[in-house]
Amino acid sequence: MAQLRAVAISGSPRAPSKSKTLAEFLLRSLAASGFDTHLIDIASLPADALLARAPAAEIDYAAAAVGAAQLIVAASPTYRARYTRALKAFFDLMPQAQLAGKVCVPILTAASPVHFLAIDHGFAPLFASLEGVTAPGVYATDDQFLEGVPSPAVAGRIEHVARAAASMARVAASS
Repeated sequence: MAQLRAVAISGSPRAPSKSKTLAEFLLRSLAASGFDTHLIDIASLPADALLARAPAAEIDYAAAAVGAAQLIVAASPTYRARYTRALKAFFDLMPQAQLAGKVCVPILTAASPVHFLAIDHGFAPLFASLEGVTAPGVYATDDQFLEGVPSPAVAGRIEHVARAAASMARVAASS
């Protein structure tokens, strides 16, 4: 079987970012299990291209990376009980079946636990709209980080999610 690819999309408009940190942790775990990994940082993409005002090679490259991957991670801070508008703008540029058959992992960070259902009520419909398959996700709050580093419990959840998503992607790729 060919090497599987995983792409994480960081939807945070800020740096440093807790959601981007968790996406990077997940990518490292996937790389350790044999995946080729790549990170797309939405904040570094041209804003006019994200708004479909102008074409940009960076957007084309990012969309192609998503299309070539078997496992997609979407990470975002929680804004208004959802992912960021920048992340949505990127997904809005994708063709209808861009995530068909791909395993999609949601990651959300927030100030408090009150928006934890945004994983199911935000990301799952987004992935389904592009024909992706939602895998278990990670929701972490600010108090679960110490100086930008996730707590052992969050790190353990990332490892668990990485193993589950990797297994799902391997099964999907073999069928």
